[in-house]
Amino acid sequence: MAISDFYYDSIRLSEFDGGKYMIAYFTTDETPKEGERVIHQSPTFFGREQPYVYTNYEDTLTFTMGIIKNPCVTSKTTISIIEMERLKRWLDRPAPHTFQLSQNSNSPYYGIYWQGTFKVEEELVGSQRIGATITFTSTSPFAFQAKKVYSGTVEKNKSITIKDPSTEIGYIYPIIEIKCLQDGTFEMYNEYDQRHTIVQNCKKNEELTFAKYLQISSSDSTHKLSDDFNYQFLRIGNNYESNVNKITFSLPCEYSFTISPTRKVIPV
Repeated sequence: MAISDFYYDSIRLSEFDGGKYMIAYFTTDETPKEGERVIHQSPTFFGREQPYVYTNYEDTLTFTMGIIKNPCVTSKTTISIIEMERLKRWLDRPAPHTFQLSQNSNSPYYGIYWQGTFKVEEELVGSQRIGATITFTSTSPFAFQAKKVYSGTVEKNKSITIKDPSTEIGYIYPIIEIKCLQDGTFEMYNEYDQRHTIVQNCKKNEELTFAKYLQISSSDSTHKLSDDFNYQFLRIGNNYESNVNKITFSLPCEYSFTISPTRKVIPV
């Protein structure tokens, strides 16, 4: 690996705690390990039937690097107990945060991020702390691109087109915000997978939100979504031949779609 700096939870290593730290490597093998795709298949019956085959990921991306004090910034190269605690407080947290290699628009990694957690292990020489080995474990087997937002206003029975630039074949569930401009049954139909998302009994100026983790909410607290929603969440898809999603709306509305495309890249 040749990583020279990084951001974690929007904090840059080279600026953390007075800018005294830098990347180092304590071993020769620091190659990132990508998530492995595993093939599953059903048994054949006397060789007369093709097995059903599908794949999924059983691992996530992991990589290891080291942190030491930068001798160009400080002459004291050992790390005190208090300094190590500050490093651990920043990096070694239970909840995942965003990891980025660069926020420079000229970098090939600009706009690409991973979600995950760090494990911090102290490196000792005798009783002196000379650095830390940090291991990042992502929450998914691939990276994501910075959020893309598609927004505007659409008329009744008119369509918009959204292209999914993801490297990974499959589906993304976007965050969708809708403001109905007319009473009636609101429907979104995605021609890509022929999926209908329907909410009945909508009111003019009612705002619907289709959020992460397949949740729906309304600005109208009296709207019983459990009765009026068909629980078919719209998704944005792509396959090897096409990434075009043509979405038609049954009511005039203001819309906003937010997606985070997947990127099959590793930090090097």
